[in-house]
Amino acid sequence: MINKKNIFYNHEFVCHDGKKFNFDILKNTFVPTGTSNLLLKSILNYKIKPGKTLDLGAGIGIIGLLLFKYNFIKEPLFLSDISEESLICIKQNAKKFHCSIDARLGSMFDPWQNEKFDLIINDVSGISEEVAKISPWFKNVPCNSGEDGTKLTNIILNRAKNFLNPTGLLFFPVISLSKSEKIIFEAKKNFKNVIEINTQEWPFPKDIAENKKLSELKKRKLIDYKEKFGIKIFSTTIYVAHN
Repeated sequence: MINKKNIFYNHEFVCHDGKKFNFDILKNTFVPTGTSNLLLKSILNYKIKPGKTLDLGAGIGIIGLLLFKYNFIKEPLFLSDISEESLICIKQNAKKFHCSIDARLGSMFDPWQNEKFDLIINDVSGISEEVAKISPWFKNVPCNSGEDGTKLTNIILNRAKNFLNPTGLLFFPVISLSKSEKIIFEAKKNFKNVIEINTQEWPFPKDIAENKKLSELKKRKLIDYKEKFGIKIFSTTIYVAHN
């Protein structure tokens, strides 16, 4: 419930095309990263007919609400997250964007039994829990994706076809801070078509790059990254899956 005790902070989100949008966030909500922007850009560039859309692991609602702002989806927009604080932010931001929504609290597909969608956007945690513990991205936010970062994404890949219409599409990011090949294997097991549509490399923040945990995880082949000119770099790749 939105009440006077909820202290909102402004978060300016700069899109790939330079447009700026202001969102309201609470202290313990996930602040979108470059992956969010890459996922948004990739979906917008993938020319499809607007349809019934589910933003899964929606956080404060940035991807779904900006797809609405760019006239990419139909109302109402469907969103869910496991965080009550995120749901509060989603409802607050939907009012700001004048977007009709159906926002539900729950893990992954649990709130959406008997629903079918034309477009599902997976933005749940997809990096190793061990990396999340040393990163600023998940401060005060849980990350239950397993040591290799595949747990939640693979559950979604296994269940998504039950919530998609026959011509429906699933967009999902694969971050090299997880066991990427395990996720791709699961995607190809569940969908006839798994297509890479975008990728981008990112330098680690300095405080993470210097942590010994990274090299340990890479040695165990739980994550991967490159080193160029003494800089550690990880990557995000966006895929679309359909049958």
